[in-house]
Amino acid sequence: MNWRIMRFAVVGGVAFMIGLVTYLPASLVAGWVARDTPVRLQGVSGTLLDGQAAYAVLPHGALSNVRWHVHPTALLLGEISATLRVDSDLGHVSGDIHRGVLGSNSLDDVQGEATVGWLSDLAGYTFMPLSGRIGLNLDHLRFDDKLAISALAGTVQLTDSRWELLNPPLPLGRFKARLDRDSNGVEARLVDSKGPLALTGRVALSDRNRRYDLNVKLRARAGADGRLKQMLRQLGKPDSEGWYHVHERGAL
Repeated sequence: MNWRIMRFAVVGGVAFMIGLVTYLPASLVAGWVARDTPVRLQGVSGTLLDGQAAYAVLPHGALSNVRWHVHPTALLLGEISATLRVDSDLGHVSGDIHRGVLGSNSLDDVQGEATVGWLSDLAGYTFMPLSGRIGLNLDHLRFDDKLAISALAGTVQLTDSRWELLNPPLPLGRFKARLDRDSNGVEARLVDSKGPLALTGRVALSDRNRRYDLNVKLRARAGADGRLKQMLRQLGKPDSEGWYHVHERGAL
């Protein structure tokens, strides 16, 4: 067999495999996901490369209208790479997911918006006294099949935030935090705040024992609702610049 015939045979074989994969049913994806992760896909339709699920059932909640587009060239390298998009109560959240041959998972360029209530339901919290809109802009997130995070970089922004335990709800403002991951765990560091409540500091979550370390300072800005000032007085005495300091450690 000469080189030209061999080349045509290889190209033809690759084309046949890609064509075969293109028409495989999306139900295969549901089986693979159920086998390797705690996620269960329901109402699956489409193909392996372009499909959707009516619901993705998570340990504490569910996502609706999950859509994916698999990049076939990554399959030739023994990896799975796909663009995912899920509906939220404020539109959608999208990003690129990758799964390597050794079982590592990563999400890149995750962007979208949802309410605090929608996200807290997914996390398993039945009540959240804080409301608002959360904007996600994650550059990179790496995790294992048990959803334990090993790498994280990006920002999260909370807007239109209100404390719902007062009537009418108390406006708090807009806040932005940078998310990072180091050898000890995950950290959210506040980098910006605007509105009635001035807030700065950090919260860290340890991997080893699921303990958190909250270290922030806050104060009411000029013109803030008097009820906010009353709430802050319950934290103790402010420092000479009017900041109230909160440093708390505990376990989740």
